[in-house]
Amino acid sequence: MACVVNADSLRKKIAESGFWYQNIELAPGIWTNPTDPKAYNPRERWGIIEPYIPGDLSGKTVLDLGCNAGFFAVRMKQRGAKRVVAVDVAPWVRRQIELVAEVFGVDVEVHISDVHEFCLETRETFDYVFFLGLLYHLRHPLLVLDRISCLLRERLFVQTPIVGREPDGSLKLKDDYPSSETDVFEHPDFPKLFFIEKKFNGDLSNWWFPNENCLQAMLRSSGFRRISRIGHDTFMCDPPHTPLFDGTSYNYVLGEKMLQRETEANE
Repeated sequence: MACVVNADSLRKKIAESGFWYQNIELAPGIWTNPTDPKAYNPRERWGIIEPYIPGDLSGKTVLDLGCNAGFFAVRMKQRGAKRVVAVDVAPWVRRQIELVAEVFGVDVEVHISDVHEFCLETRETFDYVFFLGLLYHLRHPLLVLDRISCLLRERLFVQTPIVGREPDGSLKLKDDYPSSETDVFEHPDFPKLFFIEKKFNGDLSNWWFPNENCLQAMLRSSGFRRISRIGHDTFMCDPPHTPLFDGTSYNYVLGEKMLQRETEANE
């Protein structure tokens, strides 16, 4: 339940909390960033995800990676989640998350950390993980997806801009290709991850944009199962049956293939 706030005091706190990327209505008619075209309304994205989340999250834990102002973290806490951890690299978002959580009368645990570092260092697991608007900001997205596959117990939600046309199923990928067969890379449905060396939309932190087949292939390669597209650029999936990381070393398919090659070479 939202707490009663003084409108003037709330507007002042909003103004003092830096740039708001998430435009959130904190009180009737009071939004965090209503006029800036760079801001977006997270309620639209929540409307896509909400039907796949239980109404009662009692006893559940949630990790919101790249949480920004904490809209999704707060929504999960409002549904009764036992613990919600929000992670973002931008130091000013702590003040924003704390303000949003205070207004809506919930508590959220905030970590100001690079997502790569957080995912590599934590040994905790979470029932639900949000990975929204983040993949394209990561220098090493597969590394983070690999680690998320070890942190996830129930369901992962992924949102990232998808480039290119929607796949039509005309390309049936083989398990292997000879080095001479390069024409397949030109097919529109071949998995592609486009690299931004300099800027995109004026932002130096934009690095990668996949097509749909690439994103799904990345998720599969990290072990995720039951990958479903629930929105134009939003997907959900289940964790691997067997974690890729046992706490000391990785055990994923690529590693097994490399070990097999070394063994065969030594025989």
